[in-house]
Amino acid sequence: MLAPLTLSLTRSLSLNPIPYLLALAGGTNLGSLATVSGNPQNILVGSFSGISYLEFSRFLAPIAVICLVVQVAWLWLLDPQVRSCESLPAVPQLRYLLFKPLLAKSLWVIAGLLVAFLGGLPLAESAWIAASILLITRRVKSERILQGVDWSLLVMFAGLFVVTKATQQLGLLDYLTNSIATPLSLLGVTVILSNLISNLPAVLVIQSLIPQTDTQAWLLLAAGSTLAGNLTLLGSVANLIVAEVARKSGYRLTFKENFRFGFPLTLVTLALVYAILDWRF
Repeated sequence: MLAPLTLSLTRSLSLNPIPYLLALAGGTNLGSLATVSGNPQNILVGSFSGISYLEFSRFLAPIAVICLVVQVAWLWLLDPQVRSCESLPAVPQLRYLLFKPLLAKSLWVIAGLLVAFLGGLPLAESAWIAASILLITRRVKSERILQGVDWSLLVMFAGLFVVTKATQQLGLLDYLTNSIATPLSLLGVTVILSNLISNLPAVLVIQSLIPQTDTQAWLLLAAGSTLAGNLTLLGSVANLIVAEVARKSGYRLTFKENFRFGFPLTLVTLALVYAILDWRF
């Protein structure tokens, strides 16, 4: 949602949008660590482990804030443009259409979803019902809503889920049971798999190997799969969406640019999450 807005603002200010798109993708990955509803893999971890919404945030929300501060500092060091003190041109007034009934409906649905999460209702079912209600509208044509869906990404992830299920059925990764015997090895395997098959399928593969009562392991799985999203361009769907939006607007967010930004950031944030969770447990 914010990628087109970021492109529009940077264009109007005659700024190179790439550093800001990197910050957007990285911030999306890091910030989503804070809550169970922050990203799909957190919802899976919450569903499989039974960790409550508040308990999850109690452990990981402070880490997410620290990691976001680290990202801002790293971006400031990495790119001279973002620390420039030169005056920017005045931004022209943007025109927009506001559908107040749709806005009110969306806010009510989001509030209801948050109540469901805090009340301990099933996470996946609650999210599915909320999304279904949002898609039902008489004020905007269904064609306009469906045109906004990125079908290529959905097909890609559907294929990843098929491969993941086949891998589980055939037992091709059973040897990983011994490879995640320690918190550090679990974190390492999660990061590697997240960048090979993406973070959501990685959680589906690893979750069957973790005892339900091992809270530390579940939190490391959630944190590792989320923070690993910054390592490469293929690490998370947020990166792919931002890169695709940039491409459609005539800009290239390359694998090299993303790796230059994301590799050091990933190493530092993973070290932080491991040290903090190891200390708290």
